[in-house]
Amino acid sequence: MIKGGYHGRYLVVNVTDKSWQAVELPESLARDYLGGRGIGTKLLYDLQQGKVDPLAPDNHLIIFTGPLNGTNAPGSSRIIFITKSPQSNAINPASMGGAFPNAFKRTGFDGLVLRGTATGKVWIHITPEGVSFHDATDLWGLTTSETEKRIKEKIGDRCRVACIGPAGENLVRYAAIVSETRTASRGGPGTVMGSKHVKAIAVSGRVEVPIADKEAFKEAVKKVRADQEENPSLVGMQMNGTAGLISVVNAMGGLPTRNFQAGTFEAAEEIAGSAITEHNRIKDFACQSCPVGCGLIAEVKSGPRAGLTTEGPEYESAVMLGSNIGIGDRDIIIAENSLCDEFGMDTISTGNVIGFAMECYEKGLLTDRDTGGLALKWGDGEVALKLIEMIAKKEGIGKRLAGGVARLSKEIPGSESFAMHVKGLELAAYDPRAVFGQALSYATAPRGGEHGRGGYMIVEFFMPDVDLYTHEGKAERAVMLAENACLYDMAGLCSFNFVPVALVPDLVNAVMATQHTEESLRAISKQVITLERTFNIREGFTRKDDTLPPRLFNEPLPEGMAEGKKVEGLDLMLDDYYRLRGWDKEGNPPA
Repeated sequence: MIKGGYHGRYLVVNVTDKSWQAVELPESLARDYLGGRGIGTKLLYDLQQGKVDPLAPDNHLIIFTGPLNGTNAPGSSRIIFITKSPQSNAINPASMGGAFPNAFKRTGFDGLVLRGTATGKVWIHITPEGVSFHDATDLWGLTTSETEKRIKEKIGDRCRVACIGPAGENLVRYAAIVSETRTASRGGPGTVMGSKHVKAIAVSGRVEVPIADKEAFKEAVKKVRADQEENPSLVGMQMNGTAGLISVVNAMGGLPTRNFQAGTFEAAEEIAGSAITEHNRIKDFACQSCPVGCGLIAEVKSGPRAGLTTEGPEYESAVMLGSNIGIGDRDIIIAENSLCDEFGMDTISTGNVIGFAMECYEKGLLTDRDTGGLALKWGDGEVALKLIEMIAKKEGIGKRLAGGVARLSKEIPGSESFAMHVKGLELAAYDPRAVFGQALSYATAPRGGEHGRGGYMIVEFFMPDVDLYTHEGKAERAVMLAENACLYDMAGLCSFNFVPVALVPDLVNAVMATQHTEESLRAISKQVITLERTFNIREGFTRKDDTLPPRLFNEPLPEGMAEGKKVEGLDLMLDDYYRLRGWDKEGNPPA
């Protein structure tokens, strides 16, 4: 019997026939896979066959909590949405913060397996009593904030809502699921939800999460908070949010600029966190149970968009909607971020797709005839805003951009060398030519070109006496950091809370009445990462897919601290990484 951290049951919902059942959560599943990304990965692998079309009814969307969700553990409001990606066909764990994760846990259910495709348009409401289905015809076409408002008018404002916008309805390949100001966005989970004709998932409830040893848990939380108070990185995050990294990454020459043509941006300080704080910040924002508060609410203070607000923009959004398309105007970036949230689109992929299209236009590979007369010029904010709307609605050139960089590059001969994606997922906002370990992070991340779940090797820039431009020693760190990220995803913790991995066992053990050590939790992480690899192999991925866009191998950075650098030694890093994982030379886990 599970003694704490879980209610012991999860939901299986089939929207085809509007049926649901509560399923007992096996103690062995919680023991062997801990929670969140771990349990979600295991369920997805076991419940669905390989080679399923990501937009077909039998591609499941699984939402699962971790044992710390719903408690007051610092940074414990993260929930995992996991599915097969409609962008990459790989396994796709997407994390969401905010208030929705804890609210989901307080329904008295630990997770949800969403399957099938509704014959009409629906939204569902989860309460401690179960699931109710509602007609979403009147919600279809609404933005995410309009949808949330309308649902709260129907069932009360104490609920929390995770929904899609027009981009998800129209099956834009990188559509997001949005809850208030937070998203699960990378890889297209909103696209899968849209393919199921599900507009929103609302949750309501006040069921307390059981804690096995409340006194031990209280002491564990005290230890974490004491450690956080001594962490200077936490203070920096509180001051300027994640966008505070822009100045640092620009200084190291790794800031994606004009579709990764360069690693420094002339207007970097204009879009950096310190500038946003000084000129646009109106208040702080923190997820539930978060002492950091890396979010902020920014406002356009003057001009035609005066009064427009958005959360952030955080680092990835400010870079990919800023320097990556040559925009140094904070007000435009705030408007872009707001539009992406309202339409329900991943800001990283959106900025990458627009940057790719602008370079194609610059090189004459896209013409005015292709764009409907739009001149896709670097730095043109009004064009960028127009493109975001066109993508979400699949209008004009937006219909082609809605497929993502990988698909678009196959349509445009001569563009493959600067199509900045891995496994079909657009790269995040770090250029690995400025820190070679990031190349390994991108190449080995289970869902493609993201920064976090592959290892987030950009941290090397902050370490003393580290050679950024060598392949040696990178695999060891990538393995460790990928396991750390998986552990946070399983427990329900946010990595931006700087909770030391060594203190996570105390939190988990007090909640669940287990005897975990850091080593035993890391062993679960290894198992989950290997299962993700096995899932992807089942989908047809091989070592050849663990690679990077040709630009990063062939074109040296033109300026900055990393001037002249291009990625070298990826194959050697992959050899080391596979060996440390216990996989063979081709990246295959043992049978």
